[in-house]
Amino acid sequence: MTLYPVNMVIDDCLCLVIGGGSVATRKVESLLPCGAVIRLISPIVSERLVELAESGLLEWQKRDYRHGDLQGAKLVFAATSNKKVQKQIISEANDLAISVNAADMPEACTFQVPASFRQGDLLLTVATSGGSPALAARIRKELEISYGPEYGLLVSFMAGLRREVLKETSSPVAHKQLFGEVLDSDILACIRNKKWKDLETLLQNILPPTIDISNLMKGMQDLNKN
Repeated sequence: MTLYPVNMVIDDCLCLVIGGGSVATRKVESLLPCGAVIRLISPIVSERLVELAESGLLEWQKRDYRHGDLQGAKLVFAATSNKKVQKQIISEANDLAISVNAADMPEACTFQVPASFRQGDLLLTVATSGGSPALAARIRKELEISYGPEYGLLVSFMAGLRREVLKETSSPVAHKQLFGEVLDSDILACIRNKKWKDLETLLQNILPPTIDISNLMKGMQDLNKN
């Protein structure tokens, strides 16, 4: 099965997680950074999920799943240990044309969740179309070692730079050339080693004088403090 890769906006969207064990906990944790409205349905849940519910980060309905629970949901995660219930959730989701993921039934999912990790706004994912989640997890760990926090800072910096450049010119060719020069430079090493003066000098040599480098540098150093 060939999957179509997509990054979905779920900010303020209702996402249901049905179940309360380790799988449900992982699903909830992956939804939290995305601004989803999380509703958890399960009579018993993990300590972590209790903490999140008590903190107001999710709504916990302390009961078993029942027909009609999926109304209004954007995404549904079936994470119970009951095969019959899992099939009921999948069937209802399909009837309502709601995207559903069931961890133990990849062939029945309408979407799958790849192994992933974040560095700021940088999101790296690995998927094997359900063939080997263990392999995907291993590759994710290897990538996590290679792509440290400096990459998250680099993404934020490039986003700020892009906004400034777009004010100056509308030429896609010019954009591509300038961004390429920045990324081909020692910018990553400067960020990694927190050599802000070297970074400022580097940018002065690459960027046009109309771009406010001091503002970009301030944003970078503020991000590094967080």
